[in-house]
Amino acid sequence: MLLVAGALSGLIAGLVGLAGGIVIVPVLVWLYGPPVIHDAIVVSWFAVLFNSIGATVKQLRIRTQQERLVLLSGARYFIIGVFFITPLAACLAGGSRSFISPKLVAVLQLCLAVVMLWPIKEMEERRDPSRIRDLSFGGAIGGVSALIGVGGGTYTIAYFVYGAGVRFKDAIATANIIGSTVGFLSVTGYVLSHALISDPSPESAPLLSAAGMAAVIAGGLAFAPIGVSLSSKFSTKTLRQILIFALIMSSLRLMLS
Repeated sequence: MLLVAGALSGLIAGLVGLAGGIVIVPVLVWLYGPPVIHDAIVVSWFAVLFNSIGATVKQLRIRTQQERLVLLSGARYFIIGVFFITPLAACLAGGSRSFISPKLVAVLQLCLAVVMLWPIKEMEERRDPSRIRDLSFGGAIGGVSALIGVGGGTYTIAYFVYGAGVRFKDAIATANIIGSTVGFLSVTGYVLSHALISDPSPESAPLLSAAGMAAVIAGGLAFAPIGVSLSSKFSTKTLRQILIFALIMSSLRLMLS
């Protein structure tokens, strides 16, 4: 089950840029119960990191040097904002087990599904990056993503499509890059929270064994590049429909918890 969940999360990461957190968190809550939401988010950070790396490598390989430079240049201020806030949010989530609930995660995901229902018209030219706007939204999206255990793909896609005028498929590639950043910073923040924040409660056993974690990560790494390859075969409309469906299913699963 964990291997299948990891594979599905990797496929979603490559296909629509969601990094896989919206699969991992609901599956773990379903398997182990709502009280494990905190630990499920921590597991999801690791899955987000490796899923996004797999998808990002594939995205960069299939693009020209010029396209790579455009992607990275257009997201540079956004990434700086992510770097400032994400580790702080991860430290907060890692140090507090009562801060996040399944319903909060569900509501945040459902809001994004509603946003993605808004009709879009792809622009021929993207808008120039705005330092203040990109820094602000990058920080906010990075922080919220770390708190609920996702890579921020839904938020990143919505921002770059509606706010920056980026093509939907380019926004997916940008979301993969942001997911790698959020995953790395979230894992780093989690490690720092354990190293710097003293917890008087006894140390509990990890939610997954080493084999279970390996299954989640291996499944994601294997299927994220496949998702990227498949994304080039679907229209923007179909990709948006897949994205909305994935968000709604994840939200409903968590709501029913």
